[in-house]
Amino acid sequence: MPRGQKLYWRPSDIPTSALLLLALAAIAALIVVETFTREEASDYYDEMLDASRLVQQSIETLRPIRGRIEPINPDVDPLRSGLIGVASSPITSNSGHLEAKQATINPNWAAVVIRLLAEAGVEPGDHVAVAVSGSFPALNLSVYAALESMDVTPIAIVSGSASQWGANVPGFAWMDISRELRNAELIDMQARAATLGGIEDRGIGLNERGLQLIRSAADRAGIELMVPDSYDAAVAERIRIYNQGADGQPIAALVNVGGGTATTGPESIDHYFGSGLIRKAPSAAFRVPSVMGHFLQEGVPVINFSGIRGLATQFGLPYPPQRMESVGSGGVYRAESYQRWLAALMIVLLLGLTALIMRSANIALAAGQSGRKKDAMKPKV
Repeated sequence: MPRGQKLYWRPSDIPTSALLLLALAAIAALIVVETFTREEASDYYDEMLDASRLVQQSIETLRPIRGRIEPINPDVDPLRSGLIGVASSPITSNSGHLEAKQATINPNWAAVVIRLLAEAGVEPGDHVAVAVSGSFPALNLSVYAALESMDVTPIAIVSGSASQWGANVPGFAWMDISRELRNAELIDMQARAATLGGIEDRGIGLNERGLQLIRSAADRAGIELMVPDSYDAAVAERIRIYNQGADGQPIAALVNVGGGTATTGPESIDHYFGSGLIRKAPSAAFRVPSVMGHFLQEGVPVINFSGIRGLATQFGLPYPPQRMESVGSGGVYRAESYQRWLAALMIVLLLGLTALIMRSANIALAAGQSGRKKDAMKPKV
């Protein structure tokens, strides 16, 4: 071999069939370990049940209230939850996907919220920033119930408008819904501020009647309505309110429901933020200021409720449910863990098989070399 060159491989004396056997054994061991996992109840199982029961009770309380304000349409709200809105109203900000709204009518989404909060490292007593629009009122309810069950300190900002089929019924917007829940002493959580929502979080695109309806809802709920004069100001004001609400304490996570523009950013960047628990985003996500981008850059985990179908699949929830799901159903309540003794056994068996193959190959090699030496010593005839 020329000087200066390195030998990166050498021919193997191990038969190809033996190497193939070892590869198949490794694959079989992996399948065994993945198949025989152990399911355990989540560490927050009791909190999950409490939060989901609270959502269920809240839906029962809200249903007749919604019916008095606007009749429930069973064609769009087959579970008659009262938390599916209408196709169009003065407080409708943009289009919405009906099936996604229907999929959130399940009290077990509260367990999903707790699961994600726990994975983010949130603990009782922590401060959590919350941003909800009116687009997914059932998810908003699940977030509120989960935060109360985990005994954290929420700092919430709500949007007054909503997309199609969300909390877009005049008189039954999200601020009205949360006010009714407080009056019924089901949920104590109160937002720190409200915005008009819509384009740039400033109500752009809503007519004057819609804007007045949102102002009236904020007045009834006793929530301060902020109207920033630009998109950048909307982002900065939200961050200021969150920091002020934390009172010098660290914010453990940001929870976002819906597509509030100042929170997720405009359409040019919002798709760069993932769904569920996210800790980082591509650099393109930070080209425009956003609340979500700010917290990620500060190292604060974000729980983003978008891509409802994917989240439902991930946590074993139906999309959409065909009936009102019972509390405690769905894979979200169970955590899979590997059986370490089984994994260790597979490793030992693979190491043993590897050693056996190597030993057999060495014996065969030694026998071959011995045979060649004997042949070389035979006298010529």
